[in-house]
Amino acid sequence: MPSDLNAPGLKTRPNRDGTRRLYWCARTDLVKAGYRPETVRLPYSLDEPSQRILIKAACMRLQAEMLEWSGRLKRPEARFDGTILSLSRRYQIDEASPYQRLKHTTRRKDTYTLVLIEKAFGSRSLAALKIADFYRWYDAAKKPKTPGGPERVRRAYGIIKKLRELFAFGVMAELPECARLYEILQRAKFKQPERRRIAMELAHVEAFVATALERDRLSLALGTAIQFEAVLRQKDVIGEWEPIPEGEEATGIVLNGRRWKNGLTWSDLSADLIVRKATTKTGAFVAHDLKLSPLVVSLIARVPASRRIGPLILDETAGRPYAESAYGREWRIIARAAGIPDAVWNMDARAGAITEAEDAGADLDHIRSSAAHAQLSTTLRYSRGAVGKSRAVASARQAHRTPRNEA
Repeated sequence: MPSDLNAPGLKTRPNRDGTRRLYWCARTDLVKAGYRPETVRLPYSLDEPSQRILIKAACMRLQAEMLEWSGRLKRPEARFDGTILSLSRRYQIDEASPYQRLKHTTRRKDTYTLVLIEKAFGSRSLAALKIADFYRWYDAAKKPKTPGGPERVRRAYGIIKKLRELFAFGVMAELPECARLYEILQRAKFKQPERRRIAMELAHVEAFVATALERDRLSLALGTAIQFEAVLRQKDVIGEWEPIPEGEEATGIVLNGRRWKNGLTWSDLSADLIVRKATTKTGAFVAHDLKLSPLVVSLIARVPASRRIGPLILDETAGRPYAESAYGREWRIIARAAGIPDAVWNMDARAGAITEAEDAGADLDHIRSSAAHAQLSTTLRYSRGAVGKSRAVASARQAHRTPRNEA
């Protein structure tokens, strides 16, 4: 593995033509203890600079999942010795910990942050910590990765947020010093990462669809169109891969020890193109009439009747739902070819749909319901630069002035 690439578990094996195949390999001691998968083939190349970040991300994710599994091995309750490390391990193992009730995707992100915390200051005693320590850690964590680069505020705030959660658990578990430290962090103020302000626009969607069709990527065109027109999250359209619970039979669509679920299937579409689905984040049930979107209707018409079974969105190259991160990677390739700025992400389709709806004068509560939001405040956070409300206010003010002007 190159010394400048932080990709834990990365191994290479030579091909006959002199190139190298890339694999992530689990720790041998954990494999002996029963961890699977032992190895995962990585479809990238070290010779492609643009793929090195993908190699790093894949290895960090797989490593975090392995360490999460390791932390949950059946063993006596973690001994608490008053350090951050012991609190972190207790948080990950205790059956009463909120960590045990997180979704696998959230738990994976949590594990990554916990590893950062344990490595950076796991040996520190809780009794010795003061507010100055937290500000110092925050300032160190937000420093740019490279000189002159942007500050990593999201990374720094994420560490502080996770420390708050650790101390909150410590309060519930009646561990010493945790109440004091939780109170400190509840009162302390740290700069939060800025909310995203970019939204995908209809012009972006149309350009993307045209380019995707030119390159025979109907799946990407259809997935993006449905995200935008039906105000759906990416995973609610293309699905996700969840670990198969221990002892459960590996049925369904399975890849590398994970089962595909939660994506749209052809059975979710009625004969008159009404799509009904429970969303993954909140479980709220939504329904959308896709007939009202000529773009989606035209794309569905391109799918042969013989193919209209099982998952709606299939990777053309693999003949199955997109592997994790593959959809985003392939989406960006098409987006760049279509002239869409890198600042516009696939996830911005949902914000773009909500912003367009408000600009069109749609009732805000109707938009909230369409997006399956429980609170209107959530919907408003997704509206990025819409002038719908301000236009209505301006019109009302002008109407109010008219009688005076006529007088």
